[in-house]
Amino acid sequence: MKHKILLIEDEIRLSRILTLVLKDHGYQVTTAIDGGQGIDIWNQWNPELVITDLNMHPVDGMAVLKFGQLNFPDVPLIILTAFGSIEIAVGAMKTGAFDFLSKPVDHGQLLEIVEQALVSDVNNISSFEAMIGSSRKMAQIKKDILLYASTDSSVLIVGESGTGKEIAARAIHEASNKSKGPFVKVNCAAIPRDLIESELFGHIKGAFTGAAQSRKGAFLQAKDGILFLDEIGDLPFDLQAKLLHAVEEKTITPIGAEKPIPVAIKIISATNRDIATMISESKFREDLYYRLNTVCLSMPALREKPDDINELVMFFIKKFCREFNRPVLKVDSKVMYIFEHYPWPGNVRELSNVIERAVITCGKGIVTRAYIPETIINPTIYPTLHSSLPEGMKTHDLDLSAHEQNLLKTALEKCSWNQSRAAKELCITRSALRYRLQKYGIQKE
Repeated sequence: MKHKILLIEDEIRLSRILTLVLKDHGYQVTTAIDGGQGIDIWNQWNPELVITDLNMHPVDGMAVLKFGQLNFPDVPLIILTAFGSIEIAVGAMKTGAFDFLSKPVDHGQLLEIVEQALVSDVNNISSFEAMIGSSRKMAQIKKDILLYASTDSSVLIVGESGTGKEIAARAIHEASNKSKGPFVKVNCAAIPRDLIESELFGHIKGAFTGAAQSRKGAFLQAKDGILFLDEIGDLPFDLQAKLLHAVEEKTITPIGAEKPIPVAIKIISATNRDIATMISESKFREDLYYRLNTVCLSMPALREKPDDINELVMFFIKKFCREFNRPVLKVDSKVMYIFEHYPWPGNVRELSNVIERAVITCGKGIVTRAYIPETIINPTIYPTLHSSLPEGMKTHDLDLSAHEQNLLKTALEKCSWNQSRAAKELCITRSALRYRLQKYGIQKE
């Protein structure tokens, strides 16, 4: 994914040289010859970074800076200036410029500052922007988030641990008409059983031993906002009836109170458990499940969207390099290959931890195999996985590549070996399908 840079410079020769330098390092560059043209392009092209000369006519770099601060305050801007205008450039930084470069421009310094400017915004992105990935699966997830945010209906988010369920919940909040209201999270698995009712519904002073003062529960705290019930599958069964009543009647009664209090909030729930199985085992109320599951958002496991791994790796590299004040690292192609073929049982959270460790231990340069845990390079060293197989399951049942090959062949046979149709059936790109066919040597017999 190329970063978009707008270069505003009236010296044509310098503009061409800097454009070549930036393009050679993978950036997408559009140029303008004065501030007025640059502002017009900025409005239409939405660059992620602006580099502008200071002394231009008729519209100078300060005018460009002021335009950016007023209309695009989150887009970093770098000033180019002649030696005699350094004091003005320093003043521009006080106004909001990210940094400045003196002419003649040192290309290495330019690239370093550009990297720092682009990384600087990684830790301040919205939850929706944090939904990293351009695969078909992620594109559909983003569409669903915008759709589900447009109503007050309850949303159930399902998926394995580490797939980003909370980020999706926060993205729904940010995209909804309740974005100015609070986002209140209750982790049903982390709160002691005897405190969770008070946590949800609140209590009045003296309602029980230790209730020295009244307390608002999460339902009232989330007024005009969203209540996020994380790990809803761990909610005690006896409290599920009270939660159902609150959802159906839109009222709650704090512990010790006599009168119910009306509440009208949007509820988002999340779980990594199989609720359908829990219902069949009488561990979760079916009526509550249908109340919470008006619409369902299923977060895919990382192994199901390998096309997104490259983007995620670069996102976390920039994030942690910024956090630990490191120069932006590169990733060895062999390491990226390992990442793209590892099953990631811990999903995006595991990938984040691996990259954080690599940034800390590598420090600078290129992330090679030496900075990657052996369990990632050689997943077969997990002895506990094979020693604790469920009864009736054999070791080869866990052969991920064998299952993937069978799935590929099944989809191709179903689609009469039409690769485009098979790719759609598998929810991957055609290039990803071709790569896997070549990897496993799968051909039409």
